[in-house]
Amino acid sequence: MNPEDNAAAWRAVIMHAEGTVKNRNPYSVMFGGGTFDNTKGHPDTVVHGGKYSSAAAGAFQFMPNTWQTVMGNAPMTKENQDAAATKLAAGRGVDIRTAPFTRENVAKLAPEWASLPTLSGQSYYGQPVKAFQNLKAIFGKYKPATYVQKTNTRLKERYPEVYPEVEEPLVIPQLKKTKPKGNPLADLLLESLKILGRRY
Repeated sequence: MNPEDNAAAWRAVIMHAEGTVKNRNPYSVMFGGGTFDNTKGHPDTVVHGGKYSSAAAGAFQFMPNTWQTVMGNAPMTKENQDAAATKLAAGRGVDIRTAPFTRENVAKLAPEWASLPTLSGQSYYGQPVKAFQNLKAIFGKYKPATYVQKTNTRLKERYPEVYPEVEEPLVIPQLKKTKPKGNPLADLLLESLKILGRRY
């Protein structure tokens, strides 16, 4: 994979492990499943959910202090969150743009994301963790987004209030080349181009 796709595959794994990928817009998810406006800064709100309480927010569940350190007061847009995840991984010694998906590399990221397993298969913080083989399958199944998918994503982010709840792919109509009808001059021109061997 090229660097962009390799990084995207790593990010898909982290979102899966953190449990945000199942949401319609993972980049606006708070701990516990609530949402926030990710065109603004970190919500910095502690959510109490049973056994755990956390102020984590975004696709990669950034803590307020972590976001502040890496991105300052920048809004939590998709682009900024992706960049922040890449920086955090690099800080742990893993360049997700080029790094292969190995147990060793995943373990390096375990202190950053509690849902990723250490080499022993446990969470670095004693929390629920995803199995390495499960994460490896996610990485292996990753497919780069098509142009239409990328367009749909941008439309959803830019116009969330009007974007349909039931997502349907953007269909780009295929235009068929037709000959003008009832125009002798145009017909004569087309025939002349054929004779000259030019494509039309």
